[in-house]
Formats: sequence, C-alpha cells, structure tokens
Amino acid sequence: MSTFIEYLEKYALVSLEKQEKFRRLIGEHTRELDLDSGLIRFDSDLVFPFQVLGTESNNTLTWLWAWSEEQTEIPPNLIKSSFELKDWGNRHRIREFMMPSVDLNGADGHAISLIATEVCRASCYYRDPYEGGTVYVLIFGKTIDEQPPLDFSRLSRQFTELLSLYELNHRDALVSYLRIKNLPLVEKGSFVEAELAGGERLKAQFDERGRLRSFNGDALQAGYSH
Repeated sequence: MSTFIEYLEKYALVSLEKQEKFRRLIGEHTRELDLDSGLIRFDSDLVFPFQVLGTESNNTLTWLWAWSEEQTEIPPNLIKSSFELKDWGNRHRIREFMMPSVDLNGADGHAISLIATEVCRASCYYRDPYEGGTVYVLIFGKTIDEQPPLDFSRLSRQFTELLSLYELNHRDALVSYLRIKNLPLVEKGSFVEAELAGGERLKAQFDERGRLRSFNGDALQAGYSH
C-alpha cells in the first residue's frame, strides 16, 4: 500500500511543470471563476473548463473535499473530478483522499492538488483565495499543455522549492519526473544523470538516504535537506 507522500514524490515535479507552463501562458492576470458555466476566464482572453477539488479553511486549518456533503453550493457537474479522486483514494487506500476533511498539517491544498493534477490528467491547478480560505480547481486546456517543458534552470528552481516545503525522498521525486517524461536517464551509484527535452544535461548527486547533495555541480543550499 502506497502512502500520500509516495504519490507526492511520484507526481509533484511533473505537476509543477504544468504549473510553470500555466504561469508562463497567463502571466500577470485577473480572473473570473464562473460556477454557472464551469469556465475560468483570464484577462488575456484565455478561457478554460475547470473542476473544483476542494477548499482550505484559514479558520479550522483543514482541507475539505468538493465531494463532501458540506460543499452543497457547488454544481454537481463541477465535482466529477473530486469524486474520481475519492474513488482513486479508496482503491489505493490513501487516507487523505478518502476522508471528507483533512488537517492541513497532514496534507495541504498545494500537495493534494499536485497529486490530483496528474491523477486526473489535468493541465494544471489554480488556487483562488477568498475571505476565510482558498478554493482549488483543476484546469483543462490544450493551450497550456502545448507550452514548452521545463529547462534546467526552471526545473532546478521548482525542485529545490519542493524540497523546502515537504519531507520527500529527493531522489525518488526526481527519478519519477524523468521517467514520466520519458527522458533518458542513467543511475550510477549516488548520481542520476539525464538529458532534458531541450537537450540540456542534468547530473544530480544524492546521499545514502536519497537527499539531494548537488545539482549540476552546485551544492545544495542549507534548508533543503529534510
């Protein structure tokens, strides 16, 4: 039986690449989240269908799934993905996807959405703050999917930020990304070497516990070695 963290390790980086594609496309923006039409509109004239995942509460410090009976104001057609994730969680026995609400100390909206984005094959996720909390939605759109993949600089930034937020096996997280993206990789002892989609070379060194020690020769900064 896999754990929540193991699925976060598996899917986080590939989902963060999707987030990078999305940010690159929309840039600075305003948005309109229309629950009646099921469309999210950005001021750059980009319009995408979305599905509601759930909400974070600033008051109770909990995540509440959109499929929960407490989320009655959300139209049924906009919570299909959340039910898909509930079924997925039940099949894989992932507690955080089975319970109607989750303590944010155990799984926050960012981590849940990173897993959900890949499980549901969404283009990215979007967080929309409101007074007292934040709603998280999955967005689907070919225009997002067609944006360029991560280069080394962006991958390095996303990877080290991820490691600063969650206690993961660093090596497993990187290797999972490379395998999902079907990028050529070689594992040699403590090193993982790969070629990114743009032709850049990547060489990462890890310690015996799978923690990142260097990335293309640059030593890992303090604060990222959970």
